[in-house]
Formats: sequence, C-alpha cells, structure tokens
Amino acid sequence: MSSEIRPINPLNEVLARRQYYQGSLYAAAIRDPRFSSGFGMYPPPTPKHPKTGGSIAWILLKFGFVGGLGIFLNQYVLFVLTGLYGIYFLFSAILSSQAAVFVNFALNNFLVFRSRETAGGLVRKALLFNAVSSSDLLVRIPLLWGLTSALGISYLSSNLVAILLTFGVRFLASEKKIWAKHIVPKTPVPS
Repeated sequence: MSSEIRPINPLNEVLARRQYYQGSLYAAAIRDPRFSSGFGMYPPPTPKHPKTGGSIAWILLKFGFVGGLGIFLNQYVLFVLTGLYGIYFLFSAILSSQAAVFVNFALNNFLVFRSRETAGGLVRKALLFNAVSSSDLLVRIPLLWGLTSALGISYLSSNLVAILLTFGVRFLASEKKIWAKHIVPKTPVPS
C-alpha cells in the first residue's frame, strides 16, 4: 500500500453513488479546477521554483571540472608550441589560452549554465566570455614572466600557478555577468 497522498477526485464521489445522472458528473468536473478535458486526468504538478541549474556548489563543481579540462588543454598547447616548436613561452601562453577559452566557453554554455535563460544571444555571451578571459591575461602574462624569468620556475609550472590564482575572478564573472540568472518579474496578484 502506498503512503502517497493523492488529490481527491470529485468524479469518484459521484461514481461511488449507485444512482447518478450525467449532469452530476459534469457538475463535479466543473467544481474541480484541476480536472482536465473531461477524461478524469489531472495535469502534472508544476514545480514551485523553476529549475535553474542547481546549487552554487554544484555549479562551482561543474565550472571547476570544465576549468580543469581547460587547464589541461592550455598546458598541452603551451607545451606543444614552446617545448616542441620552440615558440617563445609568453606568445605560446596567449595562443594556448585562446584555445582553452574557446573550448571552455562551449562546455560552460552547454554543460554548466545550460538551464539558464539569459538576455542576449550566443555571440554576445561568447564575446563577453572571451573578453573576461583575455583580460585575465593582463594579470597572468606578467605573473608568468615574473615566475619564469625572475624566479627560474619552469614555464609550465608558472602557467599553472597563474591560472589557479585567477580562477575565482573568472568564476565570479561567469556566474554574475555572462550567465547571470534571468529574473522573471512577479505579476501582482489581484486582491
């Protein structure tokens, strides 16, 4: 036996009587605003709060996962360009960052923030995401140069440290500006 609570169907009350007429069925259906189409079906329950993608912890976890993939891609492209092709590490860092930005935007848009309806289109979000990520380079490149040239740390380790130090700023910019929650204004209830 199930312990779930089911809504009372006024038609069952009418049908439970041995003698009834068709009009009483219609009257019972009209009394119940949940009744649909005259077939005794109820509409599915509507959630009180629309799905927005989950808690901030879950979004941060997904954002971190996508960021981790981006870090791996960034490090890999940096290694290939500098380690294998001999391109200067600061120029390689910019190119590898742009490759990671492209992949991160796609994954963030379709995995992390997919349930958010935001104002503006895909191009606007892509440009804003690239602008935030590219402005991040204004901090990362000098940091990368300082750690590598001044302190003698390898360019791959320096790049990783610079990326991790700027992670929080990128997350806040993504959460609050790029994929900001679309707030639906509440309609006043007539009194």
